[in-house]
Amino acid sequence: MQAPETTPLASLACRLANFSAVEAGDKLRSLVGGQRGYDRDTPAWAERGDLSNIVVIESGWAYKFTIMHDGRRHIADFFGPGAICNWSRLSRFEEQDDILFKSGTSVALLDPVLLDQKLADDAGLASTIKRHELARVMRTTQRIRAFISLPAIERTLLLLLDFADELRTVGKVPDWICTPFAQAELADMLGLTPVHVSRVFKKLVESDIIERDGNSVRFTDRRRIERDLAYRRFFQARRSP
Repeated sequence: MQAPETTPLASLACRLANFSAVEAGDKLRSLVGGQRGYDRDTPAWAERGDLSNIVVIESGWAYKFTIMHDGRRHIADFFGPGAICNWSRLSRFEEQDDILFKSGTSVALLDPVLLDQKLADDAGLASTIKRHELARVMRTTQRIRAFISLPAIERTLLLLLDFADELRTVGKVPDWICTPFAQAELADMLGLTPVHVSRVFKKLVESDIIERDGNSVRFTDRRRIERDLAYRRFFQARRSP
């Protein structure tokens, strides 16, 4: 299991610094009511009350999913270090989604009542978090539009760029990106079959667009790929490393 950040909510504070010069971590740490780690892939079911707290990823990854009526799984979004997994918990009008936490992930649990009150009392903090969550919505919308209109290769590249963006948001700019999800999970994110995903990765390697080493990939020319896909980084409101 991965060890949590030394300072609670350090990754979340790093994310929010993209949208405000005011340090947000100290304002939120008093709301942490507990921490939890996962030594195996673990689903949290909204209807069962597993997500009664606001969940913030300290380290590791998670994703939001829905089981369709025919038994297929649709993965709508993913979360890396510092991400708020269930911001919709504060809304009475949004459907609560189920979340799967990947093995090795650790999270901080925030009391939603106290957080709601804190945001009501601190308009600056509320605006910063809302801008961060709006950036996530805009990035997800960018990805969905690509999935609707682009072939499988371009869809896969955009998803890989989103993985890199999720790390860049907390100040990490890795040359090699460790894809945190299994091939079947990537397939459910992309709307493809696992076999098709395998073929796409093989073609990307053969075309010298990416290099691959196990679960890790490296773009041979990331800037060109971003330019060709008209890729936007919505989380870089204040800085663009």
